[in-house]
Parts: sequence; C-alpha cells; structure tokens
Amino acid sequence: MTVAAAVLAAVALSALLTPALLRAAGATPLRAVMMVAAALIAFAAGVLPQLASVLPAEALGGVLFDGAVLLLVSLLLAFEALLLLAAPPRRSAPLPASAVAGMRAALFLFMLAEELSRSFLPLYTRELYTPVPGLSETLMMGLPIGLFMALVAVFTPFAGAWADRFGSRRTLLLGTLPAVAGFAGTALAGSMAELLLWRSACALGYAVMFIGAQGFIARHTPAGQRARGMAQFVAAVVVAGLCGAPLGGILADLLGYRATFAASALQALAASFAAATLLPADRGERGRARRFRLGDVGGLLANQRFVALLLFSSVPTKLMLTGYLFYLVPVSLHAAGETPAGIGRLMMTYGLIIVLLGPWVSRLADRTGRHALFAGIGGLVGGAGALAILQDPGVPGILAGIAALGVAHALNNATQLALVPEICRAECARMGESSVFGVYRLLERGGSVAGPLLAAAVADRFGIQAALVTLGALGVLCGTAFCAVFLLAPAAAPASRTAGKGAVP
Repeated sequence: MTVAAAVLAAVALSALLTPALLRAAGATPLRAVMMVAAALIAFAAGVLPQLASVLPAEALGGVLFDGAVLLLVSLLLAFEALLLLAAPPRRSAPLPASAVAGMRAALFLFMLAEELSRSFLPLYTRELYTPVPGLSETLMMGLPIGLFMALVAVFTPFAGAWADRFGSRRTLLLGTLPAVAGFAGTALAGSMAELLLWRSACALGYAVMFIGAQGFIARHTPAGQRARGMAQFVAAVVVAGLCGAPLGGILADLLGYRATFAASALQALAASFAAATLLPADRGERGRARRFRLGDVGGLLANQRFVALLLFSSVPTKLMLTGYLFYLVPVSLHAAGETPAGIGRLMMTYGLIIVLLGPWVSRLADRTGRHALFAGIGGLVGGAGALAILQDPGVPGILAGIAALGVAHALNNATQLALVPEICRAECARMGESSVFGVYRLLERGGSVAGPLLAAAVADRFGIQAALVTLGALGVLCGTAFCAVFLLAPAAAPASRTAGKGAVP
C-alpha cells in the first residue's frame, strides 16, 4: 500500500504544483485515457504484493486477468465517453469533424447494444428451445444468428435506398426504433418463435444503422477526408466489439440474460438520442446514386477471379466469423465450464488482435501492393488456428483458434476490399465502384448466413469438436485454393488495365 499511496500523493502534488502539465496530458481524449491508465497500473503494482500474500497463485492469476480485461474495457468506454463529450450539439457545430464525431458516438452506442449478447446468445436460445420435429436443439441454437445475418443482407439494399431518399439522419432515427423494440422483445421472449421475431426486428435496425452511418459519413466529409471519416466508422464498430462481449458476459453473470437484453434496449435508445441531438439534418439525394440491379450480379459473376475471391476468401471469412466465433466458441466454452463473463473475456482476444495488427497490416499491404498474398495467408492462418483443437480439446485450444482468427481477419479484411477494384476494373468502369461493392457485400454475406447453420448441422450430427475441425479444414482448403488462383495463376492484366482507365474513383 505504500507504493500506491506514493503514486496518489505524486499525482495530487503534481496537480497542485504544475497544473499546466496535467492540462497538457489531458489535452486530448487519448492522452487523458493514457494518463489514467498509467495511474491505475501503478496503483495495481503497489497493491500486488499484498494480494500475493493473501491469495493463492491460481486465484491471483485470475484476479489479475479479470482486472486487466476490466481495465481495458473501462478505458475504451472512457475514451468513447470523452469523444462523445467533445462532440458539440448539432445546432452549434455544422463542421464535418463534429458531424463525424457525433455519428461515431451514436454508432458506438448502437453497436455496443448488439455486441452485449455476443458471448451468450446461443445459450439463451437453448433456454427457449422446445422440441420441434426435424430440428434438434443444436440446430435451433444456430438459427437466430443465421436468420439475423440473412435479414441484414435482405434489408441492406432497402436501407441504402431509404437513406438516399430521406437523408441519413432521419433514416437512422427511424431505424433505431425496431432495434429498441427487438432488444426489449428478446428480453421478454417466451418461445423460440418470439425470439426469432424480435431478432428479425434487431436485424432491420442493424442494417439501417450500418448503411445509414456509412452514407452519413460520405455526405458530411470532403473527398480528401473521407478515408479518415470511414476510419472513425470502423473504429466505432471495432471498439464496440471489444467492449461488448466481456461487458455483456459480466452483466449476464450478475443479472441474467434477459436483463442484459434490456440493457441493450436502453443502449439502442441512447443511440437514438445521440443521433437526434448530435447529428445535423441532411436531405435525401434522389436520383444521384445508381440503383442496384439484378443484372449487376450476373455481370460480376462472369468475372472468374471475382468469383474466386468470393468463394475462397470473402465467404469463408464471414463463415468463420459467424460459424466459429459467434456460434461454436460460446457453445464449446460453455461446455468446458466457462461462464458468460469468461466467454466474453476470451472472445475479446479476437477484437484486440485486429485493433493491434489491422492498421499495420493495411499499411504494409498498401506499401507492397501484395493484397492477394496477405489475404491468402489470412485464410490459411484462420483455418490452421481452428485446427488447434486437435492438439488441445480444452479452453487453450479454443483460445488459440480465437487468436488465430483475429490474426487472419487482420490480414484479410482490408486486403479483400482492396482486391475488389483491382480484379474488377472493367466492371467498376461500367457499373461504378459503389454498385460493385454493393454486389460484393451482398454475396459475401452468404457466408455469414451459412456459418452458424453449417456449424450447427455438423455439431448436431458429429459433435462440437468435429464442427470446430470441419470449419478449420474448410478454412485451410479455401485458403489453399485462393493462393493457387491468385498467387500461382497469372492474371489477365492487359484487358483489365485498359478498362480500368475509366474506373470511378
């Protein structure tokens, strides 16, 4: 305690003697969070000897691990809160930076609401299961995730059209309403049918919020700042994913599953309030954007390398995310004796690795121009990591798979997107990049839908471990096929380059 007291005394003394130093340290949200983190770490170091003398080694390790996770989540939440406080109300701040800051706050609150149930949704589904002819408990546990992803894919084109017609802010405000109702209804669901109904409402809200936020940033940032604006969008989603799983697991342990869904409803309501107060009004832009056409799908599917990118990289990436991380990981960890809080802490590893590696990988891939190489390595790493369960069928093997999946998605998420305009130069010139990316996003969501359903079907027939191995083997096979197509087979470059001169930027 002497060290802890000395740390507190030093902070208090510096505040009295050199207030300018503290003002400089807290000049930005990141500096303020780093200063608080340093003080908390120093305090923990001071009390560690006393804890070591009281607790056994195993218990001390658990306390330190839980404390580190809670510290990280608390700092991330504090950082987002500081950004929220720094975003002025919409009437006094029409600047692009302020508009994007307000959107980040609203998007973070909404995505956090969805992520709170990430560590226990299959377990909650099992509690509501009643025997259905032809549908086992294992299959039904994966159905809400698959249905959610399918409806997000269906609602996304409509959400984009609504945002174009009515404006992003109005669309976002209307879109949060079904999400609030969906979370509240999920908390009160008394049967599987009710759960599926309310999760469908959540899917509508999710699609509207996701597309509306992207459109808002595109409208309110100059062309030269659009990459930074989209970085704010990605940061809000990633930070919400980091905080949601462990925080939701803790709430589920303390208050129960239903109370956690009620907390999600309040979070979505807070997101609606943030959108109403922080976002400037905008108007729809009818007729400006080219509408999606079914013929666009056929035109892109004629591009063999585009099909290879989808089948061997993009779809398997989404399949591993929803089938492995969202479904099999909670179910298998629960079977291994982990609580929802423990499951959430382990799942946090995935997002943390992406945050640490993602920016570095993106810069390196852009610098070298080897996007296909990074995407191929990512597919192989993700599949091989899932096969670690063969070496250790317990929690360590699953944790190794989670970590490998984080590395894999850090390698291939951004590089997959960079490959689309590279291999679709002619299509981008003919249809526009927005339409090409719209078709790409729609088709890759097939993996999100198939993931939990495939994992549940294999687990129902052969067991959870067999399902983990199946997805891992599928990831390795798809990664190998992707490398064969993009790294060994030469591309038909001349025609593409000629067509690419007229590509939409």
